[in-house]
Amino acid sequence: MRGMQVNAPILSSLMRRRALVGAGAATLLASLYALNSRSVAPEESKSNVRIAVPVVPHAGLIHIASARGFFRDRGLDVTLLPQSYGKAALAELLRGQADLAVAADVPVVVEILKGAPLSIVASVANASNELAVLGRIDRGIHAPGDLRGRRVGVTLGTSGEYFLWAFLVRNRIAPQSLQLIDLPPSRLIDSLRHGLVDAIAAWQPVRHEAELAFGDLIVSLHAPDAYAQNYVLVGRQDYVLAHQQELRRVVRALLDAEAVVDANPESAKKTLAGLLKLSPETFDPSWQDVTLKVEQQQAQLVTLEDVATWAMARNYAPSQPMPNFVSNLALDALLAVSPERVTVVR
Repeated sequence: MRGMQVNAPILSSLMRRRALVGAGAATLLASLYALNSRSVAPEESKSNVRIAVPVVPHAGLIHIASARGFFRDRGLDVTLLPQSYGKAALAELLRGQADLAVAADVPVVVEILKGAPLSIVASVANASNELAVLGRIDRGIHAPGDLRGRRVGVTLGTSGEYFLWAFLVRNRIAPQSLQLIDLPPSRLIDSLRHGLVDAIAAWQPVRHEAELAFGDLIVSLHAPDAYAQNYVLVGRQDYVLAHQQELRRVVRALLDAEAVVDANPESAKKTLAGLLKLSPETFDPSWQDVTLKVEQQQAQLVTLEDVATWAMARNYAPSQPMPNFVSNLALDALLAVSPERVTVVR
């Protein structure tokens, strides 16, 4: 009995140690299993967003955000749908081929007046001195007044045509005194070279390409601040309302791209020129004339109303009371991310 009394505590202690070791091993195995389970868990799926984007400097933030992986870093799987200019990008959106589009404010206003349910998520670029009228000197064009009775190539329904109208009004020239020839941006220079038109209205980089190609054979006519152009990120209202989280991520990625541009503009310029496949000589004037910035400013409402007045006068849209364009500004995404960039009175 005495032996039993001596061995019982020893056995009991041994059993307790084995139990503790066993429990510890089980806990360790469970921890390792859990860790292994987390390590092989599938990556959180990214939201898919299709953006129709013109291959122009004004859409630079979208191109940089895509190339630098900022959309991916923000949890987005973005597909860019390249277009030659903003009106074509907007057409992709309206056909349902894109979720968002980047375009100048002019075609956006025209479509809103025609009843398209569009919302402007943010302005992504602005420029006030990049457009110009380029006239052939051998056709007798030296000054604005020489445009009367001439054939002027322009992409109708775009910021190019609106600028031309503002240019003519500033110089007291009746718009109806010109013959407007509708041309896509890609045909403006060749049409001027082959004499199909006497002058063209062009934005960057087409404007500078023409100035390089013709040299002293053309005159470049300007109207500083006649038109404060905004390039905007736009979507259909139903998409915008249903995808607020994705839009906040898009805005954050564009702000990331803007930060890169501000921190190292020369590097950003080189990157963007490469993405747009433009030579440094062609791209530099575009870079100087365009400001890449994400914002929603009160001042843009004045431009939208001016464009609307012009669009109705040109019969691009039915005559109607002036819309309240505040209802077409989707402010929530930018307000949630960077509210100081929104100055629109609500």
